Amino acid sequence: MQRLALVVTAIAVLSVGCKDQRILQPPASAGPAYLISDGAHSGNANFFFLPPLVPDPSAFFHAGTFNSALSPVVDVCTLSDDPRLHPAPPDPGAASCVGSPVFGPATMALDLTSQQYTLNWDTKSPTLLDATKFYRIFVRGAASGTALGSLDVDPVDQGLKNLKTGDVVQFQDGRTMPIKVRIEQGAFGSTNPDHVEQVVPNNITSPTGTLDVTTNTFFAGGRFSNNWLPVAAVAAGIDQVVVIIERIPGTNCLQSGLLELEGCYRFRTDPDLHRFGTFNVNVIVGVCFQMPIHTDAPFQLQRREEDAEGTPTGATVPLEDAEAPFLMCDTFAATPPSPLGALRSGRLLEFASAGWQALARGVGRLVMPQALYAVDLGAGGSTDGFSRFGYARGATMVKVAATDNQVAVTGTKVLLDPTVCLTRLHPSLRPLVSEPVTFAVTSGGGTVGGGASVIVNTDTETGCAHAQWILGTTPGQNSLLVTALADGSPQTFTATGLGTLVVRPLSTGLTAQGVSLPLTQTSGLSMQDNTGVQLEVSPATAVTWSSSDPTGNKASVNTTGLLAVVQGNDDPNTANGGIITATGATAVGSIKVNSFSFDHFPRLTTLVWRPVTGAATYDVFVEFANGCTAGTANCTTWAPLLSTTTPNLGLVFQFVGAQPGRWHVVANDASGAVISTSELVYFVYVI
Repeated sequence: MQRLALVVTAIAVLSVGCKDQRILQPPASAGPAYLISDGAHSGNANFFFLPPLVPDPSAFFHAGTFNSALSPVVDVCTLSDDPRLHPAPPDPGAASCVGSPVFGPATMALDLTSQQYTLNWDTKSPTLLDATKFYRIFVRGAASGTALGSLDVDPVDQGLKNLKTGDVVQFQDGRTMPIKVRIEQGAFGSTNPDHVEQVVPNNITSPTGTLDVTTNTFFAGGRFSNNWLPVAAVAAGIDQVVVIIERIPGTNCLQSGLLELEGCYRFRTDPDLHRFGTFNVNVIVGVCFQMPIHTDAPFQLQRREEDAEGTPTGATVPLEDAEAPFLMCDTFAATPPSPLGALRSGRLLEFASAGWQALARGVGRLVMPQALYAVDLGAGGSTDGFSRFGYARGATMVKVAATDNQVAVTGTKVLLDPTVCLTRLHPSLRPLVSEPVTFAVTSGGGTVGGGASVIVNTDTETGCAHAQWILGTTPGQNSLLVTALADGSPQTFTATGLGTLVVRPLSTGLTAQGVSLPLTQTSGLSMQDNTGVQLEVSPATAVTWSSSDPTGNKASVNTTGLLAVVQGNDDPNTANGGIITATGATAVGSIKVNSFSFDHFPRLTTLVWRPVTGAATYDVFVEFANGCTAGTANCTTWAPLLSTTTPNLGLVFQFVGAQPGRWHVVANDASGAVISTSELVYFVYVI
């Protein structure tokens, strides 16, 4: 009976010299260089096939990094062709597996003394090898997982022949091939020294029915319960996976747009379980974190998925708080400037205890803080899947709708300051106070808060922030971007800058005192109650009229510009003012009515009074004041400014200064006899 052996169809790389030397790799070739893939042959730098399948590769080992927490498996497939005859993948013509595996997946045994994993492959069971075919050996962390390395072999008579050296390795007992490998920390892709790569079975047989897995520092980990794997994964023959946890330094690991804390980790499995759905039993994940004590908004463990390239994507999902007593956070702090060489050099324990700042240990309890840090409501959370996990402050930002899409004259401020409000989400909904919000002009020119950008803190009651926005001098759209560390950020505000229209009363029925009519500049309107006046715009154009008092309790305007005043300013302490606005296609204008804050110059002022039955003329008396209470027309002394007689119901004049004024009229009949004297009407100029 013919005795088959296996020939390793690869170019061997011989080990010479001491272990800290590195042997040069052979030149790349189109085919044979691919026939073995491991750390000695340009493959996974932390995985090695060992003799007798290959020459001694120990010169490539990384001392102190052997990973004994695994349970790797071997499977063997039949190749489509002689791999020496074709270029290596990704060339489509390369030899590849066909059909079902002829062996495995079979679990390798740990040889801790020799720091290796071993398996004796019975080459006659369950499938007898075909001497006319070629085979590829894979080693994986778990069934269906990523291949850590591969080796192509060719059955031949008498033994395993290395095509490079001609050496033959005999089968044991004529049929058994010993497969030995070394797997080091980092073989499953970890690059941060704070990490773990460990096998976790579905069947957990501990008395508690749980298994705790932590990184080498104990700063992050997970608690797994019996039958935790997704049902679909178990149905697909997966009974264990390699769990990989590693730290992502910095405070933007989730890239969530929220305020994040130092302390963020990537959790994943090999094979990747995402395609099998959610965990059958949730896993408790735990992450140490660093948080300032003096904060208004507690932080919460958040999860965010990654895309195929490892970039965070999708929504940030807060996790329900859960205890994670497997953590040891007493030496946790910001990532030190430690090189990744710690992973290579074997200084993992040194890394784990390298003098970091104290934080806290345990979950769901407060501890005595050191420096400025303390534990929040918990260092753990319950999750039905793995991705990135870190602590972030849940908060939302919304704009006050009425402060958006405004219209104002170019070069002037919008009527309502753009305003946003922030709300914290955890552990309850509350305004997020004293939080910085950035307002920045993005188009149209102009200023916000006096410059191109400004940072404003939310107030201590409502959690809202606002800033004065002055539009640019060119008509058209202006925009503002508002950002904060909260969901809903950024928010965009827009406003339309329009040219200027002069809004004025019709000259008909007005008397001018030292002023030319019709008016070509802004005028203030001071009117008795139950009076009206027709308004117009200059230059004449079609406009839409609106009032700042939409209910019409004080002043209203109709579609043609007819202004009606309900309440006059007969109280020196209370203004019943309003603003009437005329908006055209490319320009806008406004006029203040009964205001205690007239702010135009020159101080052109129009007075309007009620008609009195039987009156032929009206004597008009205007006074100005000193010694006044701020914001009112309540003053200690009044002095006359002007008096005049007119048959009309209105008077236009120029007021004297930035101070209060008041007026009244006396109605006279045709003979000059007094019919009535009106109430005093008050106004205030602030410039």
